[in-house]
Amino acid sequence: MKKVILLIGILTSFSLKAETFDRALIEDYVPIANMDFSFEIKTAKFEKVILDCQSFITGMNFYNNKKVIHSIYLDAYGECQNMHQYIVESMEKKLPVCLELETESNTLTVSHESDECL
Repeated sequence: MKKVILLIGILTSFSLKAETFDRALIEDYVPIANMDFSFEIKTAKFEKVILDCQSFITGMNFYNNKKVIHSIYLDAYGECQNMHQYIVESMEKKLPVCLELETESNTLTVSHESDECL
């Protein structure tokens, strides 16, 4: 019986550790000065998030304590522009936008599922 309880405890601790999602509701989306296709995304979860569709290596960088804590690289001609367009159109329509970062698989999604974002 002790082995079963120990096994359940180990499996539970692994499942808790496996949670690799960071979700943040986008509060504001503003252009960066002197950059046509780079934007700062304001959230309560991260100090700063930058969507950069202009540099040679395009993507999204997440900052806390003035350091990059995670980077996602996006295809400049597809993914980055689509991400930008989705956020802008959603903000114009006053729809909530949830930014979801899955760090283990290095994927990024945006949606209108604000309940999961809180």
